[in-house]
Amino acid sequence: MKYLCALLMAPALAHAATTFDGYEAFYASQPDTLFHGDGVELRPYAMEGDDEMRYGWQGVAAGRRQALEVRDGVLTIKGRVLKRRRIHPFPGEAVGEADLGTGTVAYFSPGWTCVENTPSSASGSAVRHRVVYLIQRGVKGYEAWRLPSLFAHCTSVRMKNQRILVQEASYRYVEGKDEAAGVTFTEFALLKGKFAPTGVRRSITFVEPGNVYKFSVDGEADR
Repeated sequence: MKYLCALLMAPALAHAATTFDGYEAFYASQPDTLFHGDGVELRPYAMEGDDEMRYGWQGVAAGRRQALEVRDGVLTIKGRVLKRRRIHPFPGEAVGEADLGTGTVAYFSPGWTCVENTPSSASGSAVRHRVVYLIQRGVKGYEAWRLPSLFAHCTSVRMKNQRILVQEASYRYVEGKDEAAGVTFTEFALLKGKFAPTGVRRSITFVEPGNVYKFSVDGEADR
């Protein structure tokens, strides 16, 4: 009887295992993630003579001493400015002066840094879009990529076979319905500094009407 009950419960347990409350939980469940944990939040402070608040953090992460500062929307890493011309936005995204500031969170991995933020001006459905900068230290200084913003988080970035993998989220609709049924994630690799589609897609389906943060995963990734 116990064996029969276990068999009957198995499909329900399998379904429950693929249901998530939030995208960070979903990303944390994926293999080969580059960044882990909750990250560190940059704290506000001011220096004498400052017109604007600064945000910064110093400490040890990923086995190294780290130091970040945001001032007037400009990010400085270990005393070196991340130059705007060295930030490569995903098609359809833009680099803005108000991208980083209060609420900015940083993540670290050997050779890589990631910062994310929801601009303070965002409201309504706009809060679903997050600014995410993936940053690498190169021979000519720091280089960064502004990732697709919809449901973006640093913890969604993966590294597999020495390739950086990121994803673009887009709403999926059912014919005749105005409200999105779910989201499709399209995977891209960073190849020679550019976003290149890998052909891998994965979809999720919202499980509560009007709630885009509770969803189930639709099987395995499609290639």
